[in-house]
Amino acid sequence: MSIKDFLLNLIGKRPKPTTGHRIYQHSDSLQVLVSSIAQREGLPEEEFTSDLVAAGLVQHLGRADYAPMWQSLTKREKEVARLVSRGLTNRKIAEQLSLSTHTVDSHVQNIMRKFDVNDKADLRYILALINFSG
Repeated sequence: MSIKDFLLNLIGKRPKPTTGHRIYQHSDSLQVLVSSIAQREGLPEEEFTSDLVAAGLVQHLGRADYAPMWQSLTKREKEVARLVSRGLTNRKIAEQLSLSTHTVDSHVQNIMRKFDVNDKADLRYILALINFSG
């Protein structure tokens, strides 16, 4: 199955029997949902659908790319990373985990090094893509 067919199947689009061109149909409920969100966002439906699929691909691929990095973190680094992803400051993380601020600073630096980022904003973006169950 091609990536195109996979994505079309994923969002509920199915090939419609035709002669010549390949036309896709999808569930009415999905159509209504996409149309209403696109309208609320002030975008043409085709543009919104394209953006939605692109964002989904980035998120899906991001999870796969970052999984080994997440697994490389120590248990404590994972705890710190979860709190970083929630927007807590290093001081608040230190208080919550009963650690010194210096220790949390070190953990955050190690996490950023393992994810190859230079600031906490980029780290938070990446962490938003990760399923923390692992």
